[in-house]
Amino acid sequence: MNKRFAIQHIWFNNQDAEVTLVGRMQEDILTYESKLLIKMSELNGVISKLQKLAGIEASEYMCRYELGFITEYEISFPESTQCYLNLEDILGTNQSSVKKIVA
Repeated sequence: MNKRFAIQHIWFNNQDAEVTLVGRMQEDILTYESKLLIKMSELNGVISKLQKLAGIEASEYMCRYELGFITEYEISFPESTQCYLNLEDILGTNQSSVKKIVA
């Protein structure tokens, strides 16, 4: 089965080692909303692949929220820039890095 994921939002903060990817998962003809948790160290690779495929600069869509000692970041992509990445491109060939897939 070919699983693909279109990233709609990326959430992370300066205290966590995990990043939340919110979007649409597509498995063959089935499409549903889902969330993925990846390690912060993998975020740069995912953003690079997304920017290359969609031809965008992700920092243009980033918002920053100061909450005391924690700084929250959200990257919210408009519908026109969203594109599907193979799940393997997001998680790499070692899919044991997935903490949780929620449908």
